[in-house]
Amino acid sequence: MVQFLLILQIMLFAGALITLFFPREKTNLAGAWALCVAIAQFVLTAMALPMSETLNWPVAFGVTLSFAFDPLAAIALLVISGATAIAILYSLFMPQKVERTPSFYCLILLVLFGTTNVALSHDLLQFYVFWEAMLIPAWALVINWNEVPERARYTGLKFFIITHIGAVFMLASILWLYVITGTTNMDALASMLPAIPSYMLLLIAAMFLLGFIVKLAIFPFHTWLPDAYTSSVMPVTLMLVGVMTNIGVYGMARFFPFLQPGGSSLLSTPLLVAAVVTMFYGGFMAFVEKNAKRVVAYSSISQMGYVLFGLATLIPSGMAGSLFNIFNQAVTKLALFMCLGIVAHHAGTWNMDELGGWAKRLPLAAIVAVAAVLSLVGAPPMLGFWPEFLTFTAGFVYGNYTLAVLALIAAALTGAYGLRLIKMVFFGPLQKQHEGETVSIGTAGSFVLVSSFVVLLVLGVFPGIAFNLVRLAVESLGFALVR
Repeated sequence: MVQFLLILQIMLFAGALITLFFPREKTNLAGAWALCVAIAQFVLTAMALPMSETLNWPVAFGVTLSFAFDPLAAIALLVISGATAIAILYSLFMPQKVERTPSFYCLILLVLFGTTNVALSHDLLQFYVFWEAMLIPAWALVINWNEVPERARYTGLKFFIITHIGAVFMLASILWLYVITGTTNMDALASMLPAIPSYMLLLIAAMFLLGFIVKLAIFPFHTWLPDAYTSSVMPVTLMLVGVMTNIGVYGMARFFPFLQPGGSSLLSTPLLVAAVVTMFYGGFMAFVEKNAKRVVAYSSISQMGYVLFGLATLIPSGMAGSLFNIFNQAVTKLALFMCLGIVAHHAGTWNMDELGGWAKRLPLAAIVAVAAVLSLVGAPPMLGFWPEFLTFTAGFVYGNYTLAVLALIAAALTGAYGLRLIKMVFFGPLQKQHEGETVSIGTAGSFVLVSSFVVLLVLGVFPGIAFNLVRLAVESLGFALVR
């Protein structure tokens, strides 16, 4: 197990550095190398699934380098490595407006390296260091590979500042815990938290969780997301939605229960309210938006409200729904962004008023997009049905029926903007300037879209394939699910 953790660290960091040695004219080869590294991490993680181990290296002052591989970390690693592979593959089979270079793929692997260490960190100070480390290459990707060059610096600066503010509050809470307890190791802290006064632990939990709330783009800390998602080139958008956002979900799932005694439990209801507000805000903005990419960006904000809702209940089924949503949101959003990106590339626009009828020229993209929207809505037999079922169940078990009913109503809003998006992009009359033969997206593009469709359908019909890992993750957090 120790060998697995070391191999993972060395492979990702060395893989990123090696990418820089590829000549500029061999960018596709650099991309293929980065793709192999991401796939290797996915395979290694899948092979290591039966194992669970912690590796500790004492440093000084009560701080340890502590890496832990458990079911929750496994979920995060599978999703972020898979999403990274898809983003790289998309960049290879679809022409990009902004030139790709070996440094582009180096930064992608550095984001994967940072997020992987975030998922494996079992010491709070170490967690913070890697949390900050992953933001730097992500910021570089946003400002250097941007479809709106005149706003790239503004978008990147807003992305960095807002997410960094959340991280600063996180650091303040970690230092506060260190002053009180003399350690930042999670195993040592677990036995000390109950002795901390409730009012103090409440403030520590609020500051610590703020970093994840910003990363999840919970209202009103959402303003970085629409601009970053929309203006970035599609591979960077896929990295943001599939890797960065999901590592925020992981962090919330890891630490919300950890800080529960006198901390998170007192924040439960306020966070449920914030979750419902986020559902409606994101859903309404997605419904009135005319830019297809921004529709999905605002949809991501709304869907993060559901993730927060499940976690904030502190009920086993709610926790399971949110963790299951890591799989669902990754596959659903990646598939939907890719389908719309392919249409926008051939149509030359994201404006839905200028689209319509693209199912005639891109039938595979239309089929996969419909499946993704059905999963987004939570319609069976797609994957999204199960996370929503578990989340809403937890909402009613929690006992606040007003918030639970409002969350259900917000789901209807999801259906409204999702179906509107599909209708305006893929159905109706095809614009005269867009008429032509069926468009081929190549073997690689077809493989990615078909694979996304298969995952959405198979995990929807046979949820136990992924849910067994989700159950283990929930139980590792101290919650017992009915078998």
